[in-house]
Amino acid sequence: MSERRLLILYGSQTGYAKDTAYRIGRQAWRRHFSVSVQSMDQVDKWSIFTTTYPVIFVCSTTGQGEEPDNMKKFWRFILRKTIPYDALSGLNYAVFGLGDSSYQKFNFPAKRLSRRLQQLGGTPIVDRGDGDDQHYLGLDGALDPWLENLWTVLLDQYPLPKPIVPESVAPDPSCDIDYIDEQIDASVGKTELIPGTHLARLVKSDRMTAPDHFQDVHLFEFELDDSTQTPQWSPGD
Repeated sequence: MSERRLLILYGSQTGYAKDTAYRIGRQAWRRHFSVSVQSMDQVDKWSIFTTTYPVIFVCSTTGQGEEPDNMKKFWRFILRKTIPYDALSGLNYAVFGLGDSSYQKFNFPAKRLSRRLQQLGGTPIVDRGDGDDQHYLGLDGALDPWLENLWTVLLDQYPLPKPIVPESVAPDPSCDIDYIDEQIDASVGKTELIPGTHLARLVKSDRMTAPDHFQDVHLFEFELDDSTQTPQWSPGD
């Protein structure tokens, strides 16, 4: 097991699972893994059957225990009855779910995904992790010990070629930001919106937690491009 590669796949509705996936990706980079982070619907689904390196799945819960939009195609694909029961016998995987235990169907997508991967012959690297918003530390209450266990197991299988890159060293940025002076049209042009979503402009972002608090919580205010199309929402959306 000399190939130091990791594939991290996420299903994210509001961005938390995506952020978690990239956090894991940064930790993998510090441990000298070659890492790729993608949504589950981005990846070549057939490649999962021939992957020889570990795959980390991170998925959140939306609605009443439903999977996020950007993992629906992947989920339908691996549910196919024509897939042989041992199709994933060469896959080593780990699953971490993000949810809220105050809901009846707590972390259902992660639980079902983990069970299906195992049904198809996959081998779990560590037990499934269940992040819970109700924990006094939030999702980190489950994520931090789960990651500690994950890296212990992976580094036993893939020993470090050199010391872990310290936190003081930042990885290369994943995007570039340019500041402009003039006002521009913020239209998304021909971008296709997901049904039920609305185009809005961010007009305000205030940090709600103290500057020295470990959680960076912001209050965002948005301005709708079409004020006549007021979205319906509920607490927790």
